[in-house]
Amino acid sequence: MVTGAAPAALTTGVRLAVATLALLLPAAFRDRQRAEWTADLMTLPAGHWRYLFGAARTLPALRAAAHRAGLSRGPVAAAATFPSDALARTLLAGLGWPVLSWLLMVPLRYFLFDIPGRIAAGGGPDDPKSLWPSGALFVVLLPLILALTFGAYVALAGGWLLAASIGLAGAAVGVGLRRLWLAVAGLSLAAAALLAVTVAGLPVFDADPGYGAALLGTTAVALGLWSRTLSRWQRGWLLTIGLAAAAVLAAHHTPLGAAMHTWYLD
Repeated sequence: MVTGAAPAALTTGVRLAVATLALLLPAAFRDRQRAEWTADLMTLPAGHWRYLFGAARTLPALRAAAHRAGLSRGPVAAAATFPSDALARTLLAGLGWPVLSWLLMVPLRYFLFDIPGRIAAGGGPDDPKSLWPSGALFVVLLPLILALTFGAYVALAGGWLLAASIGLAGAAVGVGLRRLWLAVAGLSLAAAALLAVTVAGLPVFDADPGYGAALLGTTAVALGLWSRTLSRWQRGWLLTIGLAAAAVLAAHHTPLGAAMHTWYLD
């Protein structure tokens, strides 16, 4: 093992490079290989970067060796607890679909097609529906268009529609993880949310100006930052979705966001 003072003999750039290479390995294999690389570098008077380039070329072989040794999942993934894993999956699906749809359908298209310029000029197709391709390509893309459109509406409405999205995601996660109670709870939440809108007649839009998405997004960010039982891609996507949810909240309370939402909804 390398002592705590040993890495000080290496430059900051070399230490960062070693840490980056180690992150590309399975968790159970990572610390041991990082210590080995560091120890080798400590014995080299020069040629550190040449050594690191060679180490990078061995990454596929090291990952294959870890897989053969049963270390590809590592203790972090193997020890993933049910609550955090289920919550992460529910947020990734139930919150990720609306907020990412909103990003693609509203801000991205608003600036990509220069909607403010079109409106100011008084011409050009500024209706959101007119910006999709036509003909056979539209037919091919129709399932994606419908999914993104409805997802954006869920993010804009928040409230009951967002609760229904979370409920349906929880039900799917419960089925996937074979947790009957989670599936039943998710379906119950989705049913209650949809009944609140359709039967009780509770308002869909303007009832939740982004606060529901922001609350769930905060949970996603916290889970992504501090959970040690989730995989790297899960934590990365949780952070991405949490930041996107914060953008939804900001758009509800800024003039620019109001302009984008007015254009999209009208």
